[in-house]
Amino acid sequence: MRLANEQAATALCVLNKCCDALEPDGAWRWRCAIQNGARLPISASLQEDFLHLECRPEAGRKDACTTEQALLGNRTLTGGVKLALNGAGRGLRLVTDILILEEKQLMNRLQLAIDGFHLAQRLLKWPASHLNFQAAQPVPPPIDLGAMLRELSWPSAERGPNEFSAELDANSAPPAAIRGTKSGVRLSVELVRSNAPAEVTRRALAVFLLTATSALRMARAYAEEQQGGLACGIEVDLPATPVAEEIGHALAALSVAHGMCARETTVLLNQAVAQCYLAARDLSTPNENQSEQEN
Repeated sequence: MRLANEQAATALCVLNKCCDALEPDGAWRWRCAIQNGARLPISASLQEDFLHLECRPEAGRKDACTTEQALLGNRTLTGGVKLALNGAGRGLRLVTDILILEEKQLMNRLQLAIDGFHLAQRLLKWPASHLNFQAAQPVPPPIDLGAMLRELSWPSAERGPNEFSAELDANSAPPAAIRGTKSGVRLSVELVRSNAPAEVTRRALAVFLLTATSALRMARAYAEEQQGGLACGIEVDLPATPVAEEIGHALAALSVAHGMCARETTVLLNQAVAQCYLAARDLSTPNENQSEQEN
């Protein structure tokens, strides 16, 4: 990996080309703005080998998006962008982490992230937009995904056409599912599955997962409706032509995420525990939007 000053120079060059406004905000930190209809303010910083991007939507207090809808909508976002909650459990924000690569690759990933930020803004205002999202079907990625996985130290196996699995470095973790999609390569691990979960359970899971993953690099929480039930997990969304290093980081991120979240999500399936959790977070009021507006 290149030295930090070289990474910072590459990141700054790419940000200059992709942003409409850019100014320094400390050591290896920048304030950016993207103009595409509405002005989108973004904070960028160099964190170890990653370019960290974060956006706190100005319209956040007026949006109609609940934590449950945010969790369901995360999978619709490109560029690895995720909706997450701050430590207080209120205030949805947009976050992504991009591995610092060569300039052309980094620019490609930044453009995907910018698209993801705009999609997230739309989701915040119109939560039902995620309903138009169709589950990703396996498609051939423009790379030999199997050969790339064999280059890594993570044990992996082919499960079907364009579908693979890899063992995670976490106790009792199931293998991560890896598949090529129309938008890229998705790596995921399921945490819990529940038939017809109660509203308090759904909300507790959403608050916990969106808060936990705000502190995790690359990993984002997701939820998927399945025949009256709900499946929740963690995933990493990579571009269509990832490098092996990105896949390795993605598997490491899923390992850490599973270790942090698996036990807690299982416990939160209990309605009494879920209610206690929300009460402890001061989020037990029925109208979440009102709570966020009062924050």
